[in-house]
Amino acid sequence: MVWCALAYALTGSALTWIVGRPLIALNGERYAREAEFRFALVRVNESGESIALHGGESDERRHLEAALAAVVDTMRRISSSLAHLTWITSGIGWLSLVVPILVAAPAYFGGNLTLGGLIMVAGAFTQVQLALRWFVDNFSRLADWRAAVHRVAAFREALDNLPAIEQGADEIKRAVHPKGHLAFEAVRILLPDGHIVIDDATASIAPGERVLIVGDTGRGKSTLFRAVAGLWPWGSGTILTPPPDSMAFLPQRPYLPLGTLRNALSYPSPPEAFLDANVRQALERCDLGELISKLDTIQRWDKELSLGEQERLAFARLLLHKPGWAFLDEATAALDEDSQRRVMALFDDELKQTTVLSIGHRPDLAVYHTRTLQLVHGRDGDRLKLKPPPAPPPPRRWLQRLDDWLLTIRP
Repeated sequence: MVWCALAYALTGSALTWIVGRPLIALNGERYAREAEFRFALVRVNESGESIALHGGESDERRHLEAALAAVVDTMRRISSSLAHLTWITSGIGWLSLVVPILVAAPAYFGGNLTLGGLIMVAGAFTQVQLALRWFVDNFSRLADWRAAVHRVAAFREALDNLPAIEQGADEIKRAVHPKGHLAFEAVRILLPDGHIVIDDATASIAPGERVLIVGDTGRGKSTLFRAVAGLWPWGSGTILTPPPDSMAFLPQRPYLPLGTLRNALSYPSPPEAFLDANVRQALERCDLGELISKLDTIQRWDKELSLGEQERLAFARLLLHKPGWAFLDEATAALDEDSQRRVMALFDDELKQTTVLSIGHRPDLAVYHTRTLQLVHGRDGDRLKLKPPPAPPPPRRWLQRLDDWLLTIRP
């Protein structure tokens, strides 16, 4: 009976593994499909206005229905697999009442075992089975647990492979400039696949300067911006930066954290780091005085404010922190000329000690900077060069000058 109990438990466990093994992959697929569906819902919620403006409701509905159908199909397959597994686990439980009687029946009919002994043997067999069938009873939970562990392990493996990718490629060296300048020394910026974006960028920017970097769209200006911030390691050369705590970055779309407007304005410092009077003054200086009454209101400010208001809020944040260096990546793209003039005037008044490095396309930005660097396209990538001043208009010919003079004296 002991060997029979062991053989019965092993047989039941093997059948459970064979029938229930697909549950591991199905549970992992369920997590992936549910994540995709949640992402699709969040994406539609974030882009609802744009979808409505384009009249894309039917297309988005089709994508959402496809994502939901994938979740339902996976759940249906999980239910079918669980039903098959239930037949096995329940059958093993019911058969455990019959198998010991069938095994001990020859001894009973042969007179070697009494009826009471038969009942005792069957009860002992059942107790042993309850101890040995833990794997059978808990397989569905084990399958779910293994699927979750597999997802975490895959994520960990992807993180472990990141250093290997970086070790196989060149890396831009970064260091603090001994004099607090910003310097590019033969900087080459690459894409992860090895494609050259910027080749041999060499320039030096001293404290107090205001430098504008211009170039054609898609030439790597924002990538250079990320390299200065230390977010883009692919490439070669050296970037010498001022002290990190003296630098502030304004990306193309300002980041507004969740919480109150005061929290968004003081980010990344805590709200209590600035006096209420200074916070109000910063808002008024950037033409956001109507938001003073909402400083302690919790809203999705990235949805509540227009892009132009968000950009002005970023400059108000800059006014509070007063960094030594400000890096602007098309930070005024959504502002009209008057609003741009008012926020850029901060660097003439309250932030006159701040060094400015701007990236932009608008030609009117040049008047707010002392010099302009241009990314010039070359065969091996763009090069950073000093943009020459605009050429003077060509001299008029003597006949044209005479005609202009006659126009001035004609009554």
